[in-house]
Amino acid sequence: MWFGYPQINSMVKYLLIFGFFFLIGCSDTQEVKRPLKSSYVPPTINYKGQFRKGYVRKAVSNNPNAIRNQSKSRYYYKTKGKYMRRRPQKN
Repeated sequence: MWFGYPQINSMVKYLLIFGFFFLIGCSDTQEVKRPLKSSYVPPTINYKGQFRKGYVRKAVSNNPNAIRNQSKSRYYYKTKGKYMRRRPQKN
């Protein structure tokens, strides 16, 4: 009656080890870095019959500071960098 007990115990041990390695192998802890990729939007004709040119849509960044950096950059180039430089004092 107890002859098969050691075989079952070792089988359970192997199943637990296999399950542990399977869970570790399936866990996705590292985020996969995909390169930013722009996409081409083909030309179309709208419901009024007007032609719309095709264009390249820029890739969207998932960086949380991307919008802030973009607005600061736009402001810098629109003001020609004046907010960074101090004007010389006139006497």
